[in-house]
Amino acid sequence: MNTNGQMKDKSEYQKGLLVDALAYLCAFGVALIPFLFIKNLFAATAAFTATATLLLFAVSVIFSDVSIYDPYWSVAPPVMLLAVMVKYRLWNVNAIILLALVGIWSFRLTANWLSTYKGLGHEDWRYAMYRKKYPPFVFQIISFLGLHFIPTIVVYAGLVSGLFAIQQTKFALLSIVGILVMLAAVLLELFADRAIHRFLREHKGEGKTCNVSVWKYSRHPNYLGEISFWVGMYLYFLALCPIIWYCGLGFLTIVLLFLTISIPMMEKHNLERRSDYAAYKATTSMLLLLPKKK
Repeated sequence: MNTNGQMKDKSEYQKGLLVDALAYLCAFGVALIPFLFIKNLFAATAAFTATATLLLFAVSVIFSDVSIYDPYWSVAPPVMLLAVMVKYRLWNVNAIILLALVGIWSFRLTANWLSTYKGLGHEDWRYAMYRKKYPPFVFQIISFLGLHFIPTIVVYAGLVSGLFAIQQTKFALLSIVGILVMLAAVLLELFADRAIHRFLREHKGEGKTCNVSVWKYSRHPNYLGEISFWVGMYLYFLALCPIIWYCGLGFLTIVLLFLTISIPMMEKHNLERRSDYAAYKATTSMLLLLPKKK
């Protein structure tokens, strides 16, 4: 047993969590300054998320670890919703329901991030690839725009439909469709994550492709769940505000992000490191849960 190695890993893990926690507390705290002084709800929320992202980018530069930003996707939305509800006194039924749903989604996604977290300095393979491929200055530009602000903009765009919805005081029965889609999306992500974590534990180091549970029917069920959650939020908004249906289409940026960037990168990565992935790809749906192809 490598006791020294385990102690070092535990120390890195604890140090990383402490740095991340302090970074997010400071980022959200400073972000409240412009948020409180801007009257328009959407502009105030945009200023909040932009300020927080800028500070987190600075922390990622200081510690040379872009993965400090990773939990922002799941942590920021409930914080922003709650801040808006407190500032604008939006305690109607729609606000409470959406905060609860976003809270459930956030808790599951953040818990999954924690289960795979290895500590400060352990960057996501995509960030490490960019850092190795480009000179430091170019990498920081890519990090600032592509790895920090584009995801922040995408999350904000997806949340816009929720910001419209929480301003409505009456509940629409058709919003139940959105609620069911969001809950189903969280369950799908939960099943996908539990299945792949168990599979990787059982087949550690074998370079095999996970093809159990929901992974039998989709190569990216976790991404399908994520997309579905934001679609569900849009459906909730659509039932309340059908006249301004176009104002909630920001969720399409999330769909595009996964279809044009996340999925293609993961596909290429899996083909390079898993010898059976080509056969799995040939018989399994890319995103939707569909029967195996013959």
